[in-house]
This record gives sequence, C-alpha cells and structure tokens, in this order.
Amino acid sequence: MKFSANEFIRLYEQDGITVPIVSLRAVRLRNENQKAALAEALGEICKNIGFFYVEDHGVSENLLTLAEKTVRNFFALSEEEKLKIHISKSPYHRGYVPSGEEHAYGSEIKDIKEAFDMALELSPADEDVIAGKFFNGPNSFPEALPQFKPTMLWLYREWQAVCEDISELFAIALGLPNGFFIGHSQKPLAQLRAAKYPQQPKRETNGAIGCGAHTDYGIVSIIWQIDVAGLEIKDMDGNWFAAPRIPGTFICPIGDALGIWTNGQWRPTPHRVVNMTEQERHSLSFFYDQDNDCLIQPLPQFVDEAHPACYQPITMEAHVARGFDNSFEYRKLQENAKGECCEY
Repeated sequence: MKFSANEFIRLYEQDGITVPIVSLRAVRLRNENQKAALAEALGEICKNIGFFYVEDHGVSENLLTLAEKTVRNFFALSEEEKLKIHISKSPYHRGYVPSGEEHAYGSEIKDIKEAFDMALELSPADEDVIAGKFFNGPNSFPEALPQFKPTMLWLYREWQAVCEDISELFAIALGLPNGFFIGHSQKPLAQLRAAKYPQQPKRETNGAIGCGAHTDYGIVSIIWQIDVAGLEIKDMDGNWFAAPRIPGTFICPIGDALGIWTNGQWRPTPHRVVNMTEQERHSLSFFYDQDNDCLIQPLPQFVDEAHPACYQPITMEAHVARGFDNSFEYRKLQENAKGECCEY
C-alpha cells in the first residue's frame, strides 16, 4: 500500500495491516489551502488504495448511540413484524430483506445476512414520485418501533452531509469544480442500510457468507462496524484482508461511478463480510449514489489516445436498477411473473 501520513492523515496498524485514517477537520475549517492539501493526499489514497477511514466526521456520539440501539431493536422484532415491511411490498424498493433473499451481483450464492433498506424520504406528492422516477418515494418503517423512523432519517441526513464533504475533496483532487459531484446529487439515489450478520463458525462449503464480494454503485460509501469486525477488503494486489474496527471512525470504499468518471484511474473497492467472531454482527452503511438522470461516463481529462474510454455512458438510475435486478430475489420473481403473463 502506497500512502504516507500528514497533518490530516494518520496511519493505523493492527495485526500487520496498515490503513489510512483521514480527518475531515480541514473541510470544516474552511481553509482552502488546507482543504487543497487534504484533497491531494486523498486523491493519492483513492488512486493507489481505493478506500480509507474517516474521523472528525461531525456525526454526534448521541446519534450513533441512538442508532445502534434502534438497529438492535429492529432486528430483535419478530419475523412477523419485520415481514410487514418486506421490501417486495414497497414500489420504491424500501424495507426489510430477510436472510437468503439477496446475493452479490454476479453470484448465485445467497447472503446469510438480513437487512433494512431506505433512501431519500419523498412525499407521494413530490413531482418525481408522481412522475414515477425509479426508486423515488416514501420509505417503509416498522410501526412497532416509533423511534426508528426519526433516528434513521436523522442518520441519513448526517451521512449525506459527510459524503458531500468527501465528494468535494474528490472534486478538488480531480481538478473539477468543488461542487461537481454535489451538483449531481440533488435528489440522490443514496441508500441507508442496517444489517445483521449471524456468527459463522466456519466458511460454508457452498461459499455462503454474510455478504458476498461486490463493489458499490456510487462514488463513495460509509460503513460503520457497530459492534464487531467482519468486513474484508480486497487490496490492489488482489489479496483479501480484515478491515479493523476502529472506534470513532467509518470505513469509506470508493464505488463504481467514481471508477467510471476517472476511466479506471480510481478503482472501486471490492469488499465482503465474513463474521467469524463469536457473536452477531450489526452494521450501518450509507451508499452515496447520485441522481436518477446523472450520466456517468469517463471525464475528458482521463481519455486520450493512450487511454481510450473503458466504459460506455450510463445513467445512475440504469446502473442501480441493473444491480438491484441482479441481486434481489423479489425483483427476479416479479420479472418472471411478468414474463409468464405475456402472450407471444
């Protein structure tokens, strides 16, 4: 791994693994010189490593304590209660995902985690909801937990702000206007996910793990290992390693969209979850995916005769929808049902 420490980046070592921890303090100080220096260093990390940890992120401990309690309470609900908001019941892809109903894109091995998915809360009267834009609409929250909705909406707003800070640094590092990525995220398809992973005494013979190897759709994600570790990251040399759980930090892998925009110079980070601890694992994650009609394609400064465009243009909506269709069982069943009803 090629990176070094500076004023805003420190190195953390554990069990022979060294990871960079980026302080977002420079963004909040609004000192343009410090921000530019941090952006340059972060750009080198993204180019050579593809992930980083963040601290000084601005999310309060009170919120995180409340979010942890809320997530535990949700997964402690009866299966009957959770199934009331099964994700298939939402036309907007929101709600509960039972164990075995999702798998990594490109794999048929089903994940053993269970999850809750939500996104930007939009009223049914919103113009984009009325227009039927993909994934735009209200969320599905459990009635049995009144505190769940306000807590998750609060965390969503806070993590969106953190991702906006990070994306501003990305823009500076890439020589783009500061607000380039934020400008493409006015009604983002960004998702907040709570997940519970059962303890695995060993890897299953069929390869089933908590969450199969994948990359995320957008430009950056936030992963909070709430109680125990379990996230594994694939480095640039193709080796998997356990990402340490570092209190006070979040893990941030870069995603597909950033890889496309940079024409592969910044590569999205493959990761997976294998819970080999002796207890259940809980996590919260935020996936910063851009607006429906945001067109993602290699930027001109990354394309020349020696480096032709490696990707075809695609909208964020098409990219996310393709991922959902290839990962969630209920979407496959719905498509099959449509096919059975067709006459040829």
